[in-house]
Amino acid sequence: MAIKTSQEFREDLKRLNPSVYMLGEKVENVWDHPAFQSTLNLLGTLHDFSFDEEFKARSVVHSPLVNEPVRRLNLHIQTTAEDSIEKCRLTREVTQRRICTWCGSNILCLVWAATYEADRTHGGEYHQRFVEFARHLMRNDSNILLGMMDPKGDRTLPPSRQKNVTGVKVVRRDAKGIVVRGAKVHTSYGCCAQELLVLPCRALGEDDRDYAVSFAVPSDTPGVHFVCRPAPGRNRAEDEMECPIGSAIGAVEGMTVFEDVFVPWDRVFLCGEWDMAARFPYFFGNIQRQSKCSCLAGHTDLVCGVAALAAEVNGLGMKVTHIRDKITRLMVEAEAAHGCALGAAVEGGLHESGVWVPSTLTANAGLNYIKSLAGEHIQLLHDIAGGLIVTMPTEADYKNPTIKAWMDEFLCGSSRYTTQERLRALHLAREIAATNFTGYFMGWAVNASGSPMAAEVMVRSEYDLKKRMDIARNWAGFGTEK
Repeated sequence: MAIKTSQEFREDLKRLNPSVYMLGEKVENVWDHPAFQSTLNLLGTLHDFSFDEEFKARSVVHSPLVNEPVRRLNLHIQTTAEDSIEKCRLTREVTQRRICTWCGSNILCLVWAATYEADRTHGGEYHQRFVEFARHLMRNDSNILLGMMDPKGDRTLPPSRQKNVTGVKVVRRDAKGIVVRGAKVHTSYGCCAQELLVLPCRALGEDDRDYAVSFAVPSDTPGVHFVCRPAPGRNRAEDEMECPIGSAIGAVEGMTVFEDVFVPWDRVFLCGEWDMAARFPYFFGNIQRQSKCSCLAGHTDLVCGVAALAAEVNGLGMKVTHIRDKITRLMVEAEAAHGCALGAAVEGGLHESGVWVPSTLTANAGLNYIKSLAGEHIQLLHDIAGGLIVTMPTEADYKNPTIKAWMDEFLCGSSRYTTQERLRALHLAREIAATNFTGYFMGWAVNASGSPMAAEVMVRSEYDLKKRMDIARNWAGFGTEK
């Protein structure tokens, strides 16, 4: 089947009728509901990159699995360093324009590798089942929602010792399949995809074996419920100057509840092999975090461009030393993060399953670096754009003829721009630095793909400190380990 356009993607979703709640109420006619339109816009544009003259050569790649073209960022299994590099380059280009790439290909790659290892260790059919599932996605140009992170409850206790279900667990098995119960959090894009793929998110003990489960189900499977929060956007439908990003492509987020959901065996990719659960987050920690380096480089590019535009409409621009220095700092940080993504690809290796796995050390070091700067980037945007982004009158005020005359006179900036153009630029800076969208933007930076501390742990576990200490001992003149 050919790659879908954004409109075809929307039409395909209409055959599904997921169970969705928002703001305490059941949502009917989900695909026509105003609260989901910006999310559908975002995911639709990621289809349209495959048809864009500037990007389609990189966005589309031939898959030998189905002998058809597939979308690189969403459905491709990377098998070479060049694959991995091209993915990162495209990720940066997309995220500076559309915030998110919906990294489905990374999720497919990590499950590909983890199921291969599970079968190698325990025997079984998990990997072949997943291969068939990946083919299904590719042939239908379908998208996945990720259910990975558990609501962990008391984090000092493992799942089996908690009084509540803190994740998703298997409650019944029979010849036809399994029944699962529980919840996953951080379900980005809510219900807006054809398939839901569930993975374990942490190492588990033998007593936790019922939580060692991975599977896929259609998003409207009976018993699956999405509890969604609205995307950040405009407070008033008639306003079009404020919150331009969130209103156009803001994403709903949610919690996914599994109320005794039946999963047939051909959709089960792990079930009870508790010792293999940690392999899923391990591969997530290098494949996904490599992409996140380029993703946050793209976000930094966006902040850089918005800050430079805000300075220019204010009549300053790069000729002012401190502004030039701050914007240059953003440039350096974006390039450093992206460089780590590319370096992780080059320093990676081919997993025995055939997936190219980037360097865990380089990917996590780069991601920890750029994540640690998220707050600084918001601060720099406030500094460069000025206090007006939090004190200026609203767009509704500007539509009042009397107030507009005052604003045109008193809030003008550079003579190269009209007052309205200046206000549009400052509203854009405000959306990133001083609105509900800011929290979402920061959440993408700080916790998406794992916390900064998670990246630090991976770096510490992969870094060869003994080698460096031995070098130091040799220089110190006592070349033996103590």
